[in-house]
Amino acid sequence: MTIWQPDIQAETGPRYIAIANAIEVDVKAGKLSPGARLPTHRDLADMLGVTVGTVTRGYGEAARRGLLRGETGRGTFIGGETASPVMFHREEVLSGVVDMRMTLPLYDQNPDLCEALRRIATDPNTQRLLEYYPSCGRLVDRQAGVKWIRKYHLDVLPENVAVTTGGQNALAVVVSAMFRPGDTIAVEGITYPFIKTLTRRFDVKLIPIEQDENGIIPEALDRACREQPVQGVYLMPTCQNPTSSRLPEYRRQEIASIARRRDCFIIEDDAYAQVAGNLGIPLAALAPERTFFIASMSKAVAGGLRVAYLASPQVHAKTVERALSDMVWMAPPLMAEVARQWILDGTTDQIIKAKREEARHRITLTKKALSGLDISLQKTGYYAWLKLPEPWTSGDFVRVAEENNLLITTDETFVVGRIPLPHAVRLSLSGAADHATLSRGLEVIRTILAKNCLESD
Repeated sequence: MTIWQPDIQAETGPRYIAIANAIEVDVKAGKLSPGARLPTHRDLADMLGVTVGTVTRGYGEAARRGLLRGETGRGTFIGGETASPVMFHREEVLSGVVDMRMTLPLYDQNPDLCEALRRIATDPNTQRLLEYYPSCGRLVDRQAGVKWIRKYHLDVLPENVAVTTGGQNALAVVVSAMFRPGDTIAVEGITYPFIKTLTRRFDVKLIPIEQDENGIIPEALDRACREQPVQGVYLMPTCQNPTSSRLPEYRRQEIASIARRRDCFIIEDDAYAQVAGNLGIPLAALAPERTFFIASMSKAVAGGLRVAYLASPQVHAKTVERALSDMVWMAPPLMAEVARQWILDGTTDQIIKAKREEARHRITLTKKALSGLDISLQKTGYYAWLKLPEPWTSGDFVRVAEENNLLITTDETFVVGRIPLPHAVRLSLSGAADHATLSRGLEVIRTILAKNCLESD
């Protein structure tokens, strides 16, 4: 395979800008296609006779222009659909590398699947789990969903609940059912990445709304709704991904009022609420006639438990059921039965308690290791949001971290539209298999920032 080597001899000005310019020229000329792998920072530095820091800054500038994507742990690639995997897995991480990208739901605290399957196997009705059921799920599963949703301080009726194959499926169902191409959904400017890719597939536009340490700013949302048609707003109120902000009660009241006054839907996705704790009044309780509430089990109980309960306004429940039918017909009854048993026998309560406790230990480790830095996190949770000091950009920091066998997620992953980058990174505290591995990753972060070792040429 031919290794790309730019010609920067004729360029004047900083060498890192010349590298970024060369990438841009070759992308536009078709010499570098989406998914093409670039040389490592060290290899390109040796080819061009510059420092590694210069290459790092050059790649960072190219990334800022939207030309590159880093498959951290594997290399730097030209951007495009084929350049980045959909999901990261522990199996993909090389030995000795600390992965702080993945917000895994603490596998060591997962419930005992074997015991659940043994119980299911002895049930005389088990064979019926291989039959078709209504797209919204069996009545007993929806009743279990009502009990699960009650953990979020929300009371709903079984006929308004649909069983979906995880929170992402629920979100896709709502977007496909309630929005049309060209519609607009308001989101925080720094938000959950899946809403970005999902709405792109449905040709639904996102509008970034200003946020602060308490989440979305209601006045900014109202102003956006006043200035242009907004059909919906997507929020993670209790523990926002990636900033870990929590929406205060008064803001929830204001947002519900704005949504009612501006006649827009609310999509409430509280995926991390059970582990974070400190749940407030759901938006769905404040504006039930227009809020779609997603209560996923994956982050709270087990990642492979692809079950979420979607509570819809009564008037839209059948529309949602039809959309679910179009996508997957129904969630697998066997998976829904496992979830139902764990909800009814108290297993979910025990697992949530164990995962909160482990998350609390990891938060404590992180606070101690990164004391004095500008970091946002909750008392229990799976991730932290680290704002980088001068002169770091997130692209530079992620690349230097990678060179030190640490994988983290850049702010660009979460930013909507062309708002200024916050120069921050998300740190997954649950991706590391144990405390020692997490501590090693945190020490790398501390060391890099202490050295402040950006090179220039």
